[in-house]
Amino acid sequence: MKIETELLVLKSTGNKDNELKEMFQNISILSNMSEKNIRPVEVPSEITFRIEKEDELIGEIRIKNIKWYNRKAELSLMIAPRYQGKGYGTGALKKIIEYAFNTMNFYRLEAEVIDFNEASKRLVEKCGFLFEGRLREAKYVNGKYYDILRYGLLKKEW
Repeated sequence: MKIETELLVLKSTGNKDNELKEMFQNISILSNMSEKNIRPVEVPSEITFRIEKEDELIGEIRIKNIKWYNRKAELSLMIAPRYQGKGYGTGALKKIIEYAFNTMNFYRLEAEVIDFNEASKRLVEKCGFLFEGRLREAKYVNGKYYDILRYGLLKKEW
């Protein structure tokens, strides 16, 4: 794809653009801004776990948007409706937090909750996450925009 202005041409590219990699490789300030420019090999940006009870799938929990250099990631959790409200989400979230901090050595974890989801707000707060901000009308659900609430948890707070 190509987009042109009077002065510039923007050409779509990918991670195999060696000329672009070389251009930014020696600019030290950029190494702290984008992990893509400092990683010589691909590392996972997401790890997904199945949540099972007695060999039955009841949900999933993800460690996603992993930033290895900054030692941070975002957590997301989904529990099938018939298993909600029984403590399974709390158990899974606490265990994945422990795993992320103690095994993967993350320093910071993040979570986002759609503003209308009271149960998810209670869950992340019960697990120690602190409210850090609001993304106004950033999620479109069933014909309406809702705010996204951002939460964070530091290893030293856990």
